[in-house]
Amino acid sequence: NRDNGRAGAVMAFGEPVNINYRFDQAQRILSLDNDFLACLPGSLRYARDYAAGRRVSEEKKEMNRLYMLETTPTNTGAIADHRWTVRGAELEAFAHEVARRIGNLGTSLQQPSQSTGVQPQFVDAVARDLQQHRGSSIVLAGDHQPPIVHALAHAMNDALGNVGKTVFYTAPLEVNSVDQRASLQDLVSDLDAGRVELLLILGGNPAYNTPVDLKLDFDRLKKARMRVHLSQYKDETSELSYWHIPEAHFLESWSDTRSYDGTVSIVQPLILPLHDGKTAHEVLAVFSEQFDRKPYDIIREYWQRSNQQTANSRQQ
Repeated sequence: NRDNGRAGAVMAFGEPVNINYRFDQAQRILSLDNDFLACLPGSLRYARDYAAGRRVSEEKKEMNRLYMLETTPTNTGAIADHRWTVRGAELEAFAHEVARRIGNLGTSLQQPSQSTGVQPQFVDAVARDLQQHRGSSIVLAGDHQPPIVHALAHAMNDALGNVGKTVFYTAPLEVNSVDQRASLQDLVSDLDAGRVELLLILGGNPAYNTPVDLKLDFDRLKKARMRVHLSQYKDETSELSYWHIPEAHFLESWSDTRSYDGTVSIVQPLILPLHDGKTAHEVLAVFSEQFDRKPYDIIREYWQRSNQQTANSRQQ
């Protein structure tokens, strides 16, 4: 999950944020173990924007430059102009050193005892190059890097004047942004304490892929008196549930979704449900007064109401 990125944003801003990058406007990029060309939401757009920065023409003589520090080989690292392979602790030390050179950032934080894994002259060169391209550079950290590395990346982007030019912050994509591991821990604690009467699982296969120390196996799931699983497949979680509800495929379902940059879109089905599958909207509607509403009606009424509220707020 992306808990480390969320925690890093909270360290930097006091609240979680969603981050969008404009690689087509960036002349210098420092990636701290972030495979942004292959493994981010929006990677297809990012790859196209990055490629645009590599093209030269009569008007544009200079290509962008990518510095990549990574702990394991990635697609992004394979095409970087400068690439270093380091250990995890060394990467954090590198981030501290670059931040210190850019704007004396991170000096109040506890410094890692590890070396940077990169020769000092290269650290100096990276920091100097970023400083020479203020407002046209990007520093980003990989999801699995610790929160402090994400916080340092935010601090460097701010010091370099990149915010609002190549780096943009918006509200979180989630309606209720939480630490996902902590939220799962809360569920596990409630299950172990016998406080769960009905457990409704919408999609996924948590009996198979939850962390081993928070495993939702039979011994734990059986503590819920009623277990219901909505899924397209009969899997391990279905086997441990009293009810398995066939889930409709997204190509046969009305729904709505939010893209990586926060843009909201309506999902229109191509066909009617082939096997009378149910959507998450229909299952959740069972717990409301209008339990028999169809997904089309749910989506239409919600966005009609939302658009009306937006229009009223603008008039005010």
